[in-house]
Amino acid sequence: MNGRTGFAAASGFRVALVAALTLLATACAPLGVVPRPAPPPSAPSGASGQDRGGASSDAGSAEVEPEGSAPRAPRPTAASTTLLEQSRSERSAGNHAAAVATLERALRIDPNNAALWIEVGEVELERGNAAQAASMARKALTLTAGDAALTRRAERLLDAAARAAR
Repeated sequence: MNGRTGFAAASGFRVALVAALTLLATACAPLGVVPRPAPPPSAPSGASGQDRGGASSDAGSAEVEPEGSAPRAPRPTAASTTLLEQSRSERSAGNHAAAVATLERALRIDPNNAALWIEVGEVELERGNAAQAASMARKALTLTAGDAALTRRAERLLDAAARAAR
C-alpha cells in the first residue's frame, strides 16, 4: 500500500464524516416559525357595532369579554359531552366503575372541564371514597372560572365529602 491510497481513504472518510455531521446538524435545526394570524382590528370607541350595510357585526365577539366580567369556563367539547351522558347512563344503571372509566376518558379529551371533575367526585362519593370525592371537588373549583352553578355544585360536593369522611 502506498502513501496515496491511505491518504485517499482518510480523505474519503473525512468527506463522509463531514457530510454525516452536516445532515445531523440540519435535522436538528428548528423549522421555520409559523406566524399567527393577526387579531381582528378593534372597533373605534364610537362604533355602533354595525357594518356599512347596516347589519350587526359579530366577528370576533366570542373572544371579547366585557371589562370587569369574570372569565368564563371553557366550553365542553362534543366528545366530552357525549361521554358525560354515557357515564350518567352507566351511573344510573349502578355501574359505577364503568361510569368512572367513561368520565376518565372524557377528562383525557377535556381536562379543563369542571363539570367532569364534579361528576367523577359524585360517583366516587357514591362508591364511598370521600377523600377522592373531596379531591375532585377541589380540582373542579380551580376550573369553574366564575361559573356560579359549577362553583355551587363543587362546593356542595366538597361539603358532602367532608360529612361522609366524619
